[in-house]
Amino acid sequence: MSRDGENRRYLVIVNPVSRGGKAQAEGMWLLNRLKRQNVNYEALFTERAGHAEEMVQKWAEDFDVVISVSGDGTANEIINGIMKVPSADLKLAMFPAGTADDFASNMGYDRKDKEQALKTILGRTCRTIDLIRYDDRYAAVSFGLGIDSEIADGAYKWKKFRIPAYFYSGLKKCFFNRRKRYHVRFDYEGQTFDDWVLISILCNAPVFGRYVKIHPEAKMNDGILGLTIGREVPNVYGLLLFAFACMGGRHGFSRKVSYHQVRKMRVECKSDTYVQIDGEVFKFGQGRVINLSVVPQALRVLVPEESLHNRKLPFVRKEEPREGTQLRLIPPREGITEELEELSKRVKNRLEHFLEATKEGRKLAKLDRKEARKREAEMQRRDKEEKRLADKAARMMKKEMKERERTINGN
Repeated sequence: MSRDGENRRYLVIVNPVSRGGKAQAEGMWLLNRLKRQNVNYEALFTERAGHAEEMVQKWAEDFDVVISVSGDGTANEIINGIMKVPSADLKLAMFPAGTADDFASNMGYDRKDKEQALKTILGRTCRTIDLIRYDDRYAAVSFGLGIDSEIADGAYKWKKFRIPAYFYSGLKKCFFNRRKRYHVRFDYEGQTFDDWVLISILCNAPVFGRYVKIHPEAKMNDGILGLTIGREVPNVYGLLLFAFACMGGRHGFSRKVSYHQVRKMRVECKSDTYVQIDGEVFKFGQGRVINLSVVPQALRVLVPEESLHNRKLPFVRKEEPREGTQLRLIPPREGITEELEELSKRVKNRLEHFLEATKEGRKLAKLDRKEARKREAEMQRRDKEEKRLADKAARMMKKEMKERERTINGN
């Protein structure tokens, strides 16, 4: 392992229910690898909504890197925790373990390659990205209003089925449920939009929902946000536009779709409206006003080294700032607090139990295989013995028949 990982202090935050509960096993794999490589880390499991943000805000100044083992919702909480502690020089690293992993994918992570994520976590390659600020909170990928948010809300009860749940919810909304309408007013860059919409997304990245390229020109480090407005259309036409959006963002041919670039905007919900913020769904009542803006160069994220040369990723080419060298106003605490140590100890004990159970399981499997091979060998031995006896009996019978035949012919 490189000295980079040894010199840093890592806070690993695992959402154990992410990706239908599979994130816990993903987190255990990562913690085991960090342990084997003698990395200085503490690990915590989230227990409720907002817990990740609380933990980061509480212990941000004790660490250099926070690792999100989760999907977009928990990553959003961690980002908000980081932004609330401006004195902390804290970087974010991802270990994708969510349903869509939009943030990680836009940053260049391969959500199926655990070794790549581990190498990235222990490396030094960074990107500095913009964030979306809404009121006093932040989003990394998107702030959307309309049908996509309502579909996501309907998919929650079937979330264990992951992506298919969203397609099921979308088809149900389009063909079986009463059609919803969303009336909004946008004030941005000296312009005003006041109309009914099907969908409207303020984007810091082009792709959300894993497949939907909603604003093809959005970049994560250009200091500008992309706004896509889809006006009200019939359901079938809306499905057609959705299909084109999934095919590389080709839905811009429609006059019902428009692209804009904004730095600040004011949103007023003139009807009850579903809203999704980095994949998490909320319902805003009629009359709700939200002020949104871009925060340039807000967050440092560890990324795969090969992603810097990938021109398909949503970044403009620019030189990254060097590591900060200024003195911190508040010196880091020596060691860790007793509360954090106790919480992390529970997770590490769970890891040990997981590893022991895995080892025991392998032993049992090995014994089972050995027993199975023994039974198979015994059956083969019996088959051979039975075949030998049968052959011997056949030879004796044949010999007896020949002797009878000779006796008959002699008489």
